[in-house]
Amino acid sequence: MRTYNILHIIGGGEIGGAEQHVLSLLKGLNRERFTPHLACLINGPFADLAKDNMISTRIFSMRYPLDLSPLPSLVSWSRRKKIDLVHTHGSRANLLGRLGAKWSGIPSITTVHSSLAHDYCSPWSALVALTLDRLTLPLTSEIITVSEYLTEEVASRGGKNLVTIYNGQTPISFADRDFSRQRFRTQWRIPADALVLGTIGRLHPTKGQIHLIEAATILRPSFPNLHLLLIGDGPLHQDLDLELRHTAIPYTLTGYLPKAYEALPAMDLFVLPSISEGMGLVLLEAMQAGVPIVASAVGGIPEVVRDGKDGLLVPSGNVKGLAEACASIITHPDLAKSLVLSGHKRWPTFSIETMIKETERVYTHLLDNN
Repeated sequence: MRTYNILHIIGGGEIGGAEQHVLSLLKGLNRERFTPHLACLINGPFADLAKDNMISTRIFSMRYPLDLSPLPSLVSWSRRKKIDLVHTHGSRANLLGRLGAKWSGIPSITTVHSSLAHDYCSPWSALVALTLDRLTLPLTSEIITVSEYLTEEVASRGGKNLVTIYNGQTPISFADRDFSRQRFRTQWRIPADALVLGTIGRLHPTKGQIHLIEAATILRPSFPNLHLLLIGDGPLHQDLDLELRHTAIPYTLTGYLPKAYEALPAMDLFVLPSISEGMGLVLLEAMQAGVPIVASAVGGIPEVVRDGKDGLLVPSGNVKGLAEACASIITHPDLAKSLVLSGHKRWPTFSIETMIKETERVYTHLLDNN
């Protein structure tokens, strides 16, 4: 039986949900059938992480989002490695990878992790990305999306041969939650009796952290011991820091944290107030940590969190509704316990093993019939 060489291409300038997804695939693919390779288009932390996991990795630096100068080198290297299939993740990767695969005469597939229209701070940048994606979509043999919501969105702009494969989550050990809770609260000087509302994610408009801050302002008079914990970094770091200072609400803005999920036990409530969300892998981590969830009913989130069962969902941008949902869980311990128990039973349905097997099935169908 033939072994195929699979090349994954991604920006790699940060380590977010897409990067975690790619690393899980690279590590988990059946080596008897597939040999994985990785190309990063930004010289960032993800390339180092992949190398640490013994993944064949090469950096083809794009100086700006539309930079095509690395294309000849990428094609030449792919030919030397005898790449059979290119698998792209993200706008830069889609542009370079789809063109490179066409040039090399090999198939390419794309995984769509998020809504392109909401991935950029600038409307102009979003328009350019959407236009380029629409132009290169016909070069893609198959398109994988991480939620049914994204499948419908991509189909609406001309995507074909679509399949939904949910992100998978590896089991995380939270064996000593009390120790972790105390450790991080001590590290960040959060009082032991503080009521911590926390979130994890890139500090970007699409993640909606500003709405969590506004909701906390509504909640503060009723819960004077409230403390906000925002884990992550991004273009809104300074803006959110300034907004938090103006509210006078005690807060911790940690910056980037490599294993952010380890800090989940420090939270009393996990809030994901996204404006747009492909799926929300962090929700599965919160379920494992046993932290009750409030999230926006947007994108793929309702496919992960069932409203009233695994968490409480509110319309995106509805600050009053967000505050009311948080208050409901805080003041009703039985509700919080019920949501946690249901979430703990639900998260295993989104397994790494299922994600990998379904992705391998796409590879096999495409390559064996090519």
